[in-house]
Amino acid sequence: MRGAHANPRSISPGVLTLSVIIMAAEWILLVAGLKRDEMIVGTLAVALSALFLWRTLQVASEPLEFRIRDILTLWRLPGMMISDAWTVTIVLIRDLAGIEPAGSFYRVSGFRTALHDPLLVARRVLATVYITSTPNSIVIGTDPATSRMLLHQLRRAPTSQLQRDLGAQS
Repeated sequence: MRGAHANPRSISPGVLTLSVIIMAAEWILLVAGLKRDEMIVGTLAVALSALFLWRTLQVASEPLEFRIRDILTLWRLPGMMISDAWTVTIVLIRDLAGIEPAGSFYRVSGFRTALHDPLLVARRVLATVYITSTPNSIVIGTDPATSRMLLHQLRRAPTSQLQRDLGAQS
């Protein structure tokens, strides 16, 4: 952890403005309209979200080093989401039909990470967000001391290429 006298991070006005614009656009897409009441609530939600983002960046203590290559692993996510949605649907149908009860599996995977390496911390953040956004897998946590990631799955699945790209080991 940094000392009490460390300079807090700040977010540039341009990045904050872009973030607010993206949040506002996402709100409009979420509510699918421009009704007055929805816009009032949306304005409050976006303002609170922007304040939260600004404050989080002020107190964040670990630097992150995102690489474009790591961010671009996002292209694999839609295929994983479709595949996992199909997997979850099959698990649901088999469970409802009494063929096979739905599973609940914990899986430990090797995952190259560290506490203070900005690149490995950023990869851990991306892996957690990307993997947890798919229906079959939830990242419960990572342990930098042992370089392990703990996942929960409804049906066991092998380590994906996206996971390997971000540091997972089979």
